[in-house]
Amino acid sequence: MDSLTQIVLGASVSGAVGIKPFGRKVLITGALLGTLPDLDVLLSYETAIEDFTLHRGFSHSLFTLSALSLFLYWLALYFKPTLSAHKKSLFLVIFLPLITHPLLDAFTTYGTQLLWPLDIQPTSWSSIFIIDPLYTLPLILAVIGLWFREKAVKWQKINRIMLAFSCAYLVLGQVQFWNIQQRLTHDPIAKSGHLFIAPTPFNTLVWQVLSYHDDNYYVSFTTAFNNQPLSWQTYDTGRSLINNFDSTGLQRLEWFSGGLLQFKELDNQLIATDLRIGLREYYPFSFRIAEDKNNWQEIKSQKMPEPVINLSKLTELMHFLRNTQK
Repeated sequence: MDSLTQIVLGASVSGAVGIKPFGRKVLITGALLGTLPDLDVLLSYETAIEDFTLHRGFSHSLFTLSALSLFLYWLALYFKPTLSAHKKSLFLVIFLPLITHPLLDAFTTYGTQLLWPLDIQPTSWSSIFIIDPLYTLPLILAVIGLWFREKAVKWQKINRIMLAFSCAYLVLGQVQFWNIQQRLTHDPIAKSGHLFIAPTPFNTLVWQVLSYHDDNYYVSFTTAFNNQPLSWQTYDTGRSLINNFDSTGLQRLEWFSGGLLQFKELDNQLIATDLRIGLREYYPFSFRIAEDKNNWQEIKSQKMPEPVINLSKLTELMHFLRNTQK
């Protein structure tokens, strides 16, 4: 999720368990700890693909963050022994902002390596967009209220209600995801390919459905309440361009994306695009991975510039979305 959401979630959960014994300073503590795992973006690796796939790795591991929580808890007691009067609250103020960060990220489509260093595919429950105002705004309201009225029982209760609402919102997203997935078991295109379902930007009402096959992938849009057959648009995966090319970077990208990649040739270079993140014409994660189309040679991967959104293409996309809903 976006940084603002992680900050207010960290502040809110810390406030729920620590505002009574520690006062409003726990909101700052929770906000800082809530954004701490994302500081891995400051690390620079050798290639763009490594930067892309190693994000949400060790810093988002439940193992790493649990160990870090224990260390910070010990450190706090060592330097400020008076905190021992509220040991349980102290530990939860530290542990909850750290551990809820990767768990929330796992509900997005990007992929979060919750069990790093175990070599398993990143977790992606794919039921909330990386920015969703309906999830974030109630938490912002609760944190602001707590900051100015830290001792008011009313705002402590409101904060807990907003946290419960945010959890219910995630559950609702999962229920919609499962409902759409279940309905698509009868769709011939969906059931014959690698199925991917994700909410469209800023909401959980309209969902993108992608069915990936070797040569083509199919895209449609639906809602959890739409019982009409889907109208699919067909696109070339570009896998025929690869020939026998292989590389460590490509293998890493295939693993991270679950194989949901599109390939294009541009200026005698091979471009790989992650189809899970973004919409038609607006896929932000594309990488140059090879050159010389006659006999692909591996190059140091580079991230392509993100597509610029223009009104004409956005109008075209909205027209496409409406057509698939008919």
